[in-house]
Amino acid sequence: MKTYTTVQGDCWDLVAFKIYGSERYMKILADANPSLLDYMVFPTGTIINVPELPEDHADSDTVFWRQQDNEKPYSSVEEGEDDE
Repeated sequence: MKTYTTVQGDCWDLVAFKIYGSERYMKILADANPSLLDYMVFPTGTIINVPELPEDHADSDTVFWRQQDNEKPYSSVEEGEDDE
């Protein structure tokens, strides 16, 4: 498996973009690196495992806020709740 060594400012979506050309593949990186899931921004010099993209990878495998065809926009507020 290939690896990537982080530089200052690298985060999951940026690394996915650098390696695969799109942020939507960050879940693949996260799945291959469970010990790094506590990081939002990686320390410089962190070694990340970089798996090959599966041929059958679809947008449905991507985190929900990065999926292309969201029918309904995400909201953390449940329908019918008041802000009062």
